[in-house]
Amino acid sequence: MFNRRVLSSHRDVFDLERGGDGSHTMRGLWWPVAHQLLKQAATVTLPRRFLPEARRRFYKNVTVAGNGGIYEVNLDLHKLKTPKGHTLQIPNYGLALAVAQEWAVTKDKIVPSLMHLTGLSYTVIDNPNHETKWDTVHKTLEYLDTDTLLFREDGEELNTLQAKEWDPILEWFNKKFDADIKPCPGLFGADIPDPVRETIRRYLLSYDMWAVNGFLYGVEALKSVILTIAAAERKITAEKASFLSRLELEYQTSRWGSVEWAHDLDKQEVLARFSAALLFIHFNTWQATTKHKSK
Repeated sequence: MFNRRVLSSHRDVFDLERGGDGSHTMRGLWWPVAHQLLKQAATVTLPRRFLPEARRRFYKNVTVAGNGGIYEVNLDLHKLKTPKGHTLQIPNYGLALAVAQEWAVTKDKIVPSLMHLTGLSYTVIDNPNHETKWDTVHKTLEYLDTDTLLFREDGEELNTLQAKEWDPILEWFNKKFDADIKPCPGLFGADIPDPVRETIRRYLLSYDMWAVNGFLYGVEALKSVILTIAAAERKITAEKASFLSRLELEYQTSRWGSVEWAHDLDKQEVLARFSAALLFIHFNTWQATTKHKSK
């Protein structure tokens, strides 16, 4: 028999106390990341013309049920299914709760573009492009040569700011992977030696398919392998990584101002996507964090 939990608030997902169902506290999870993601899902609004086609909410209760390492999200009595019709079966309790929470906080309309964890889970299960873990890691590494942190501007003031903010992260990355990657001026990609690339490849391949998809999603959001790995290793927060990926834009905005709501909207979307990517990585790295008693 499956254990079942009904969600009623944001704190249900990340502040569970050990109780009769055997669930463990989840205070140890990275609360700043989780808080940002859930706050975004509940509060960010977009102009109507930017919204995808939305459906009206058709369910009352959202529950999570499962045991033996497989968890399912239920909308009333209906199992949540992927676009290809597969039952959404998630390999760890924390992620199942987080996915369920994306559906629980939905008010009148379901907006898929704001349900990042649900979308990532769909991608892993449906695998629409029939990709192996190696394929996904290869796509991730394609961003390394043109990594955001490796391109420096000629202007003295901005170049100085980039060196101040980016160099400590690049130095940490080089030390971790025994590399000597240097910034590259102009429009040409960086020269990444094959041994360094293979070391980073082995690092990414050490994660499971779920976490690897989280890395790709994070790298696509920031256009940076370096920042994504630094955040996954808790060298920097999601907020800091997002800020550093937008450093040139932040600099220009501080000098010339922003375009009404457009810059803030893009900033929130990037942070939400990247926060979701980190959550996806961490949940699928800490699969043993929560346990349930069998009934």
